[in-house]
Amino acid sequence: MNKILNKTLKFNNGLEIPQIGLGTYELVDEQETLASIKAALKAGYKHIDTASIYNNHKIIAQAIKESGVERKTLFITSKVWNSHSKYEQAKQAIDEILKELEIDYIDLLLIHWPTEDRLECWKALEEALDQGKVKSIGVSNFQVHHLKELLENCRVKPVINQIELHPALQNLEVVKFCQANDILVESWGTMIRGKCFEVDELKLLAKKYNKSEAQICLRWALQLGYIIIPKSSKPVRVIDNIQIEDFELTNEDIQLIGTIKQQRVGPDPDNFDF
Repeated sequence: MNKILNKTLKFNNGLEIPQIGLGTYELVDEQETLASIKAALKAGYKHIDTASIYNNHKIIAQAIKESGVERKTLFITSKVWNSHSKYEQAKQAIDEILKELEIDYIDLLLIHWPTEDRLECWKALEEALDQGKVKSIGVSNFQVHHLKELLENCRVKPVINQIELHPALQNLEVVKFCQANDILVESWGTMIRGKCFEVDELKLLAKKYNKSEAQICLRWALQLGYIIIPKSSKPVRVIDNIQIEDFELTNEDIQLIGTIKQQRVGPDPDNFDF
């Protein structure tokens, strides 16, 4: 098994999360998704990231069953969608996630986006934590002002913030705030949603290390201490995404990546209304 899959980071509650996971965004074709997840589990991935809105909880449950991997060896993340951010709706959503994934507890549950009802939703997550339905709770796509509001009102501090984070959106203000407040940072869109192949600086480094531009992005995020959840519907790429432990980016390489023009490839959390 690839040793890099054994790397973990510690939450502020003392529990650990594998630094690399399998993302499942837009993986909805049953056969493709089954193949991708089973290839990942066979390769030694322990962390699977999903969400209610992805509509693939049941396929993930089936893949885990068919792979024969023990539930207790896995780390499963899911997220409560915006339409269920009110307190009672969030409680219902949590039970639905458990049912669809066919599990007794969720390792990590996140608020997917900072909706108007985010504090109500957080209360439901805190209660799910008390009830043992969830092991750790966090947020996704929260900006600094959302995090400040949550920290002023929460009973349980978030363990993580999963944000759009890649060489073309380094999100330093949010990253620094999270690090200062002992909140882990998780990157989504690490490979710039496939646009990494168009970036000259990444092309240069890919040539230097005989790696793909995608692998350069993943190595960059790994070295900076972020959790990464690359996804692919193709089993061969699921394996390629973890072939990043045999090289190390230099400080000069990191500085070069820091000069890449910054742009979002996903929605702006402050102007997101669906």
